[in-house]
Amino acid sequence: MSPDSTPRELAKKTSPLLAALAGVATLLLLRALGAMHLWALAILAALLTETASTLIIEWSVEKFLQRRVKDLSDAISESNNDREVRLEQQSLDDILTWANNQIADIKSLKAKDSFRKEFIGNLAHELKTPLFNIQGFILTLIESDLKDEELVRRFLQKADNNVSRMAELIEDLDTITKLESDSLALTLAPCNIIETCKEALEGVESKAQKMDIEVQLELPESDMESLHVLCGPMQIRQVLTNLLVNSIHYGKAGGRSILRLENLGETVRLTVEDDGIGISEEDLSRIYERFYRVDKSRSRHAGGSGLGLAIVKHIIEAHGQTIRVQSQLGKGTAFSFDLVNLDVEAEKRNVQFDAPQIN
Repeated sequence: MSPDSTPRELAKKTSPLLAALAGVATLLLLRALGAMHLWALAILAALLTETASTLIIEWSVEKFLQRRVKDLSDAISESNNDREVRLEQQSLDDILTWANNQIADIKSLKAKDSFRKEFIGNLAHELKTPLFNIQGFILTLIESDLKDEELVRRFLQKADNNVSRMAELIEDLDTITKLESDSLALTLAPCNIIETCKEALEGVESKAQKMDIEVQLELPESDMESLHVLCGPMQIRQVLTNLLVNSIHYGKAGGRSILRLENLGETVRLTVEDDGIGISEEDLSRIYERFYRVDKSRSRHAGGSGLGLAIVKHIIEAHGQTIRVQSQLGKGTAFSFDLVNLDVEAEKRNVQFDAPQIN
């Protein structure tokens, strides 16, 4: 059937053939019965067949087409419904994804805002304490007899100590800001780490004596004088000083702080270990935050800017290494990190390092 044919046209084209067949069949039947004188029945049969076949064929084709159209319509409708469902599901997924992203952004902003508020509050407290002390000392001097040289000297010394504390805080803030912005130059060079360790120990010796804490240096070999690593010498000395000061602040009277060197072959491990108050599991995850203190009242009384461990973490990571900590409440804490061992490489290449001394 051509695209332009209708059911009636198809019936009109088909029914004459059926009528002719019906007429011939009737004639053959009459001949077989010996009743050819009734030939008019063949014509009548042909006419009736044509009329009936026209009606039946037209009706059948229309019904067939209607069913096909309905099936096609149902299929299209179902396809559209599926597509709408998919589009609705996709739209819902997009909305949920967008909403989750917004929630994550809001949480991140809240966390940053909370950190900002906490940081500003801690900074204000750290600056306010020595500032109020200085103000109190000055007011006391103003209201007192300035002829008492011993009193004046004692209060001026106290004021100077608080000025030094503020200067230390500002210097540490400047250091950590430069570290975080990558504006602090880090020049790696061969360094005799044993000499650097000795310098760090000398720098904290007086503080350790005041706190009745013994500081020790443990070497891979007791008579070893040199062990070269690749590092920023000044920065690593600052790291060791900060770790030693931290161990003294949280140490116990009569206790020890040990700076240990271990030759691991490709690397050298440096560990600062104490037998002090230790750090709880809850505090361990926050010790590298600015101004976070395990024992706020004790550490503030002992001094320090509250930025030491944050600076340590940044410097060690700038060396491509990781700072590690192990601690147990009441038993002590150990911080450790590794540096590249240049003596191993020098031995392979038959090279001698003349490490620069840091004054």
